[in-house]
Amino acid sequence: MSKGKICLILSAVIYGISPVLASIAYRGGINGITLTFLRSSAAAPVLLAVILADKRPLKLSPRTFINVAALGVFGGALPILLLYLSYNFISTGLATTLHFIYPIVTVIASAVIYHERMPRVMLCAVVLVTVGIFMFSDIDARSDKVGIILALLSGLFYSFYVIFIDRSGLDRLDYMVLTFYVMLIMSGATLIFGIATQSLSFDFSPLSWSVGAVISLLVTLCAMPLFQAGVRYEGASAAGILSTVEPVTSVALGALFLGERVETGQIMGASMILFGVILAERGLKKRESPALH
Repeated sequence: MSKGKICLILSAVIYGISPVLASIAYRGGINGITLTFLRSSAAAPVLLAVILADKRPLKLSPRTFINVAALGVFGGALPILLLYLSYNFISTGLATTLHFIYPIVTVIASAVIYHERMPRVMLCAVVLVTVGIFMFSDIDARSDKVGIILALLSGLFYSFYVIFIDRSGLDRLDYMVLTFYVMLIMSGATLIFGIATQSLSFDFSPLSWSVGAVISLLVTLCAMPLFQAGVRYEGASAAGILSTVEPVTSVALGALFLGERVETGQIMGASMILFGVILAERGLKKRESPALH
């Protein structure tokens, strides 16, 4: 398995750990908006210290800064805020499931907009992964339409994040520097939103503070740089498909550590996702072969 695929799968596993930790943090009184702000701001000083210690250049050209700002607002803060807002209307499980429309949106957008060629086995992988994701869902006629729309929009904007890193050239920027600026922009956007909606609250337990800090460090120092590296090596389509390991990880860890019940549909969905990821691996190898160039 190539370096890029390993980076993407490791990133998905780490992202999959985050909801389990978030469930623990919520028990201490923190809300989703505050956790988002804490996640994006707590690791910024650590990132800055690493960047300065390694003497990595922090200066960005005006064009690069505009691209980073667009990525931080529309690909970083907005998807997370929309996802957390959807929790007010539908279950977190359903919202997270609907958020994962982004792999198929990423693949379709790459094929339609950028004329990216896809082997048939890759398209089969997309179908399997998409069906598998929706098998996690508990959607029914009683589900709130506003929540469903918000969750779907969160997935749509996250597909922008995946594609924009690949197509804007930001994947060539130093991983730590890119993550640092994205985190700063995300924390600023979340702070403004939280103040405007009066949804920021720092009255929660030390446990929530500690778990929030752990989530921040895991996502900022590990998951995001690994994902950016994976996009650089494998491209947006591969990143979208391979990152679907995330919900499988969340369900498995939720059952293992939180005692959450795993339904038969979720087991079948997880199997389809994993099989789709294996097919995607084959599809990526075919796409990389000289015969297709």
